[in-house]
Amino acid sequence: MFLEKGRISNFQLSTLTIGYILGASVVIAPGEGAGHDAWIAIALGLIEGLLIVWIFTALARQFKGKTLVEINSLVYGKILGNFISVFFIWYLFHLGALVLNNYARFFKLELYPATPKTVGIILIMLVCASTVSRGIEVLARCSLILVTFTILTALIDTFLVIRHMDLLNLMPVLDVPLGTLLWTSHSTAIFPFGDTVAFLMILAFINKPEKGRSAICSGLLTAGLVLIIVAVRNAAVLGQMAVTYSYPSYISAQVIDVGDVLTRVEVLVAINMITMGFLKISVVFYGTVLGLAQVFNLRSYRPIILPIGILMVILALTNVSNTAEMFDFANQGYPIYTVPFQIGIPLITLIIAKLRQLPQTGGDQT
Repeated sequence: MFLEKGRISNFQLSTLTIGYILGASVVIAPGEGAGHDAWIAIALGLIEGLLIVWIFTALARQFKGKTLVEINSLVYGKILGNFISVFFIWYLFHLGALVLNNYARFFKLELYPATPKTVGIILIMLVCASTVSRGIEVLARCSLILVTFTILTALIDTFLVIRHMDLLNLMPVLDVPLGTLLWTSHSTAIFPFGDTVAFLMILAFINKPEKGRSAICSGLLTAGLVLIIVAVRNAAVLGQMAVTYSYPSYISAQVIDVGDVLTRVEVLVAINMITMGFLKISVVFYGTVLGLAQVFNLRSYRPIILPIGILMVILALTNVSNTAEMFDFANQGYPIYTVPFQIGIPLITLIIAKLRQLPQTGGDQT
C-alpha cells in the first residue's frame, strides 16, 4: 500500500520552501547577532545554505523517488539504515517542537498574555495534524495562498514604513568584528536555510524529480531576498534598538500610521508569523510521521499522527524554560547541534553511494 499517493509540482515545492524558510525566521530574526549588518550575514548565510542544498539534492537525484529513510536502507542496509533514519527523524521531531515553542512564546508575549502557553501550542498542533493527515498535496496547495499573502504583506509593510527609515542606521557597514559576522552568517545558513534538509522526505513526491534542486534553490533565493529586505527595513526603522527587541518585524510594523486611518498593521505581521509557522511545523511533522511509518513498515502514517503530535506538544512545553534560553540556543547551540543532520548524514550517505556505485533508482514510495 502506498504511504503517499499525492504528487506536487516543482512550483509548489518552491513555494513550500519559501514558506518553510520564513516559518521560523519571522519569529527569530536571522542575522541578529550582526546588529545593523544583519543583512550582510543573511547574504553570506544564503551562500552557505545553497551549498547545503546542493549536497542533499545531489543525494535525492541519485535516488529519485526515494525518501531519506529508503535511501539509508539501500546504502547502509536495513538495520544500520533504520538506525540512522531514526536519528534523522529525531531531528525533524525536535525541530517541530522548537518551532512550536517559539510561536507559543510569541503568542504569550505579544498577542495573548493572559492565555496559557499550552493552549496556543495545542491549537497550532491540531491545525498542523489535520493538514498532515490530508497529505502532501493539501499542504503544498496551502503554501500557494499563504506564501503569496505573506510576501505581499512584507512588501507593503516595507513601503509604508519608508518615511520612518533612516539609512544612516545602517552605517558604518561591516562595523561588526569579522569573527562575529562569520559565526552569525553560519548560524543563518543553518537556521533557517539548512533546515530545508527536511525536504529529503518530500522530494520523492514531485512530478519532475530532475528539477527538484532548481525548485528548492529558487525558493531559497526568494526567501533569502525577503529576509534581506526585512532586515534592512528593521535596522533602518528601529536603529540600534532593533537588537533589543525579540520580534523586530512585529515592532517595526507598529510605527505604521497613515492618516490615523491605517494603523495596527502589526496584526497582519502576526498573521504572517502564524501561517508561516504552520507551514514549517507541518513539513517537519509530515516528515516525522512518514519516516516512522517507513522505518516500522506501517501501511499508513495517519494512525501515528495523533500520538506523535501529543509527544511533540509535550516536548515543546518542556524543551526550553524561558525566552532568553530559547534565543540563546537558537544563536549558539543550534548551529552546532544540527551539523550532523544537515551536512553529515546527507554528505556521508552520498559519498558511500558513489563509492559503492549504487544505481539510480526510481519508483513510488511504499
